Amino acid sequence: MTPRRADVLLALVAGVTLFPLSLTVAVLSAPGVRAVLLAGACLAAHAAVAYRRRTWAFLVVAAAFAVQVAVTGLFLVLPSSALFPLAVYSCAAHARRHPPLVVGLAGAGTAAARFATDSSVAAAGLGPDPWLLLALLAAVVVAAWGLGLYRRTQLAHLDLLRGRAGEAAARATAEERARIAREMHDVVAHALAVIVAQARGGRFAPARAAEILATIEETGRAALTDMRAAVGALRATPGDGPPPGLTGLPDLVARTRDAGLPVEEIVRGTPRPLGPGADLVAYRVVQEALTNTLKHAGAGARSTLRLEWTDDALRITAGDAGGTAFATTCGDGTGNGLAGMRERVTALGGTLDVRTEEEGGFVVEARLPYPA
Repeated sequence: MTPRRADVLLALVAGVTLFPLSLTVAVLSAPGVRAVLLAGACLAAHAAVAYRRRTWAFLVVAAAFAVQVAVTGLFLVLPSSALFPLAVYSCAAHARRHPPLVVGLAGAGTAAARFATDSSVAAAGLGPDPWLLLALLAAVVVAAWGLGLYRRTQLAHLDLLRGRAGEAAARATAEERARIAREMHDVVAHALAVIVAQARGGRFAPARAAEILATIEETGRAALTDMRAAVGALRATPGDGPPPGLTGLPDLVARTRDAGLPVEEIVRGTPRPLGPGADLVAYRVVQEALTNTLKHAGAGARSTLRLEWTDDALRITAGDAGGTAFATTCGDGTGNGLAGMRERVTALGGTLDVRTEEEGGFVVEARLPYPA
């Protein structure tokens, strides 16, 4: 068991300043064997201060002063007597709460009786009032015990704050990882869906190879730009550009059309500011819906994108029709992309509805409230 460095330093400082004085007083007031016993008891008490946060260290200090009580009533004039209130405080703050008070009050009563009735004290002409001495010693013990409890409360509060700070940091880290995972999924999934659709179509249209490769290159560049923005949140470096928003929808729709999916875009109402967070979420909702249509709707599919700026919220509706496979491959609405989309919308106080139509089409409806 290794003592703390601060406690060892405290024990050294107290020992250097108090023990020589106590040794001098012991030799002068109780020479002979009694002086040796007093010096040994003081030395043991000083050594125990290095472990003052332990219950056994308090008991060692109490035992040392019990030896001094048995030797002479003059032990209260020893400077090392100041270690007893320190031991009461330390035990109440770091080890046990009640034993220091019980032992301390019992020791105060014993010390007062011994000091008031000892022949050496009477010979020295000290002769204090026993009750006044008892009140003084009891007050010192209670004060040390109360300060120890106060310190104990402070330490418990600090531990609670550290625990809460650790939980908050872990929660923030998990939320940030989830957010970045959603960003990466949205960016990569849409880009790969476009690239796969173009590559699939290029096998049957060799004459358009240059145009298809150009579209794949453009899609890959856009995906890299979005990915740098997402990873930039981890690196916290400037210069990666702002995250995408509704202003980027025309480019997104154009890339989707170039990938072979006809998209009809309908906008109703007067656009209103959404805020950076909601603006990004709106973009990702549309991106995920178009990506799912590209991946799962099959040949002959077409998509309709509707943005309605109502009085209280932006309503986004993205649906597809005419496909051959989407309803069977993604109709349950439980994919990772859809789950991430739902988390994004819900975090902003909005709602998301994902359903399969009777004709086989898939519809995504999102409602994003305006900021207060």
